[in-house]
Amino acid sequence: MSKILCIDFGTKRIGLSITIRSIAFGLETLETVDYNHLIATIDKYIKNKYIDTIVIGHPIKYIKYEKYLFPIEKDIIKFINFLKKKYPKLIIKRIDERFSSKIANYFLINSFFNKKKRKKKKILDQISAILLLQDFINNS
Repeated sequence: MSKILCIDFGTKRIGLSITIRSIAFGLETLETVDYNHLIATIDKYIKNKYIDTIVIGHPIKYIKYEKYLFPIEKDIIKFINFLKKKYPKLIIKRIDERFSSKIANYFLINSFFNKKKRKKKKILDQISAILLLQDFINNS
């Protein structure tokens, strides 16, 4: 059974989630934005978890009804182009990630997690990736 991998890009951390049937689960958070490590991790999941689709957050912000992209979008586009060359059969989708981190943070603040700030940040990126992927699944 093929699965979907979701990537929530950030400037400091990258959150990963995966589908199991029609539910999104957190995989891991990559602490540093090291693209070689990210590529090796994605390669591992594509080979071992039967990934055929990757969903990547699309960082958009609206100011007075005008659409702006965050500076990290350039890195994301570069990464997507790399993925398309390395895995030509891989389906790559984008999803609006406007409020995913805020919703994930709200979840953490109001949950039973009583972790240290560093651990919360690590969990936050996974929760953001889970929210993005579940949103994608629900709207597909």
